[in-house]
Amino acid sequence: MEDLISIIIVNWNWKKWLKKCFDTLLEQTYQNFEIIFVDNNSSDDSIEFLEKNYKKYISESKIVIIKNNENSWFAWGNNLGYKYSNWEYILLLNNDTWVPKNYLSNFIKAFYEIPNLWSVQSKLVLMNDDQNLDACWWFWTNLTFLYHFWLWKNKDLPLYNKSFPVFSNKWASMMLKKEIIEKVWFFDDDFWCYYEETDLCHRIWISWYECWYYPEAVCYHAMWWTSLNFKNSFIEFHNSKNKLLSFLKNFEVKNLLYIVPTYIIISIGISFGRLLQWRFSHFIWIYKSFWWNIINFRYTLAKRKKIQQFRKKTDKEIFKITKKNPRLIYYIYLFINWTKLKNYEDKL
Repeated sequence: MEDLISIIIVNWNWKKWLKKCFDTLLEQTYQNFEIIFVDNNSSDDSIEFLEKNYKKYISESKIVIIKNNENSWFAWGNNLGYKYSNWEYILLLNNDTWVPKNYLSNFIKAFYEIPNLWSVQSKLVLMNDDQNLDACWWFWTNLTFLYHFWLWKNKDLPLYNKSFPVFSNKWASMMLKKEIIEKVWFFDDDFWCYYEETDLCHRIWISWYECWYYPEAVCYHAMWWTSLNFKNSFIEFHNSKNKLLSFLKNFEVKNLLYIVPTYIIISIGISFGRLLQWRFSHFIWIYKSFWWNIINFRYTLAKRKKIQQFRKKTDKEIFKITKKNPRLIYYIYLFINWTKLKNYEDKL
């Protein structure tokens, strides 16, 4: 296969992960790739580390370093890296990962085996617990919250060793055809962080193409390390803001009449739960996320108009493939004691 892959890695102050990540990439059996490293104004000498230890690859343009003058985080950082990509496949990879030697060769096979595939997710295994899975993919649910069909489950169970379509891939290890990005655009700059890959996958589904999980490609991931430098309330603001923004852009109007009120009512309930926990900043940020969408509504409508022009598949058709509703106990575990999710039995 002569397919060429542009690997985009966005970094901010995580030099500690770079050696393992870059060494395992450069040892791949499949060598038709370039690494585009976007540094979001790190202060920990990340760039100096790469320039010192990977001079040969930088001089050969195997590694391309993009220096950002601010921390624009994931969505904008990847959009910047994409502008420098030269090849037909785009691989989004977290910096806190390492990969086996057959990672790329197995990953690229998915596009030959699965018809109509334009975005694919590898199996993500926990770096510090290599028998169990990290978050790998999500399904849509009637309650508007994504069904995390994944965490802490044994990676060798038959259920997680077969390919299947999903509503959303996860950007920690996600490959796309560049052609689909040109068609439906890349990440929305307004997202900054969180839910951006789900928004992108939703646009892919709308345009008739599909997103899948493909377990033959395996990636080891140090879950959540890249977001530890941010306050939980700040993350909750962006997560809530971005979900609502994505809904408004992508769903058909008839479904928005159900989805938006459902999401707002549940979010208000969660906010009062935060208040009972004396987490006042979390309570406030949820309402700020609503307000952000109100004041930017006209701008969102302009985005929506463009997106709906390339719709070729109805929400109903997408839901038939990508919607799975878990039992009530799943939501209890998720919102009250999410560490117990490992005891929840997933079924396809």
